[in-house]
Amino acid sequence: MSEAAERYVWMGTDRIFVSADHAALADVQSIVARLLRQKPDFSLETCTLQQLREYQDGQKTSNEITVHNAANSAEQNRVLGYFREALLQHSSDIHFRIGEKGLTRILYRIHGELGEAGHLETAEGYVLASTIIQSMCDDAEPSFHANRPQSARLRKEYLQQVGLFGARYEHYPTEFGLLVVMRLIPDDGDKPPSLPELGFLPEQTDQFEQMLMTPEGKMLISGPTGSGKSTTLRTLCWMYMALTNGTRHLLTFEDPVEGGIPGAVQCGIKADRSNPEALSQAWSSALSSGMRLDPDAILVGEQRDRNSAMASIVAALTGHIVLSTVHTPDAIRILDRLIETFGVSASLVIDPQVMMGLVSQRLIQQLCPHCKLDYAERLRAKSLPDLTGTQRNLLAGHTDTQRIAFRHPDGCPHCWKGFTGRLVIAEVIRPDAMFMEMYQRHGKLQTRSYWVHYMQGITRRAHLQHYLDAGTVDPLNAHFICPLDEDKRLLLPKEAVHV
Repeated sequence: MSEAAERYVWMGTDRIFVSADHAALADVQSIVARLLRQKPDFSLETCTLQQLREYQDGQKTSNEITVHNAANSAEQNRVLGYFREALLQHSSDIHFRIGEKGLTRILYRIHGELGEAGHLETAEGYVLASTIIQSMCDDAEPSFHANRPQSARLRKEYLQQVGLFGARYEHYPTEFGLLVVMRLIPDDGDKPPSLPELGFLPEQTDQFEQMLMTPEGKMLISGPTGSGKSTTLRTLCWMYMALTNGTRHLLTFEDPVEGGIPGAVQCGIKADRSNPEALSQAWSSALSSGMRLDPDAILVGEQRDRNSAMASIVAALTGHIVLSTVHTPDAIRILDRLIETFGVSASLVIDPQVMMGLVSQRLIQQLCPHCKLDYAERLRAKSLPDLTGTQRNLLAGHTDTQRIAFRHPDGCPHCWKGFTGRLVIAEVIRPDAMFMEMYQRHGKLQTRSYWVHYMQGITRRAHLQHYLDAGTVDPLNAHFICPLDEDKRLLLPKEAVHV
C-alpha cells in the first residue's frame, strides 16, 4: 500500500474505512476504488482520523468504529451542492454512474431528458454515495453496500437547506460499478399547480370536479414512472379540500409523502422496499387501518396487487372517495389490469358507482417561445439533420404544417435546449352504465370508440392536437410519447360501434 493508504484507509474484516477529512485526496480515492474492486462484498464507511488510528493501533475492532457524521461535512456540502444545482435547472432526478468508463458520470434529468452535469473520479462517487447513505438519510441501513441494492430518503435537515420537500435515494450494482439515482421533490409551499397549469383541458377539469363531488367511488390514474401521476393526485386532493371547504377528513398514504396538502392528514408508508411481500402488506395494512380512522376520502399512493386493489374497492363500496395510481398504457386498460392481472371480480370493476374515474396521462415537453422554429425554418436549419421521408409524410398526414413548431436544440438564455417545462396529455373518463356494458360485451376497442363517438371523449392524441395547433410542442418529439397516427390506428369509425 502507498503511504496515503496506510495513513487514511484501513480494511477491516467486512468493511473499508476511510478518513472523512482525507477522502477527497486523489491517492486515497485510488486505493479505495482498488479495494472495492478486490472486495465487492465489503461496505465503505467514513470515520474520523482518530477512530481510524485507534483501529490501526489495535485499540478498537472494526465493529467498535462508528460512522462520524460531523466529519462528513465537506462531502455532505458537496452532495447538497449537486441538489441545489439540479433544482435550479428544474431537474427531477440526479444520476451518479460510478465507475462508467473509469469515472463517475453525473447526469441531471431535465424536462424528461438526461444531460451531462459533470465528472468525478470513481472513488469520489463512492465516497459521495456512502456519505448520503451513512449520514444524510433517516430511512436507511447504517452501512453503505455497493454490492447490493439500497434505498433511502434524505433527512429533513438537509432537505430544508436546499429547498426540497423530499428526495429519494436508490442505488443498484451494475457491470461498470454502481448506478445511483436520486429523485427530487421540490417544495412548492403546500400549493400544488392547478389542473390548467398542469395542462389539463377545461372539459377534463370539469370532469374531475364532477367526480370529486360524488359521495363515493374510486378514481385511478395510470401512466409510466415519471408521468406526473403523484402531482395530479396531490392537485386533486387540494381541489377536494377546497370544494368541501375543509370540512372533510382526507387521509393519505404515500411512499413517500410528496408535498403538503393543507387540511389533509398525510401518512408515509414504512416498509422494506426490497421485499415485495412486505411492501404489499404495508399498503394493505395502511388501508385497513385507514378505514378505522373515520375518513371521508383516502389517497393511496399506488395499487400494487390484488390486496391493495380490493382494499380500495371495499373503501369505495362503504361510502368513501378513493384516489390512487396504477401502471397501464391507457385509461381503459385500467379495467383489464384490475380484472386480469389483479384478479378482482369483474362485477366489482365494471360497476360505474365503484369505478367513478379512469385517467391516463403522459408528460410532453413544452417548447420555448423565444427560440422555437416554424416548419420552414426547420427545413432550412443546417445544424439539424434533414427530415426523413417518413417524418415528412407523418407531418403532412397528421399535422397542419403552417401551425406546428419545432425545438431549437441549442436553446437560448430563456430555456434548456429548447424546452421550458412539460405539460400533461391525458384521457379522463367518467364511466357510465353504457360504457361499462360496452366494455363487458365488446371489449376495449369498441369501448374506446364508443367513448369518443358517443361520450365526446378526448383521447390523448386529441389533447396533443391542441398543443400542436398552438405551436407549443414539437410534433416529432411528441410522436415518441403519443404517436401522431394513434387515433387513426386505434379508433373504429362511428358506424362500426355496436351500440
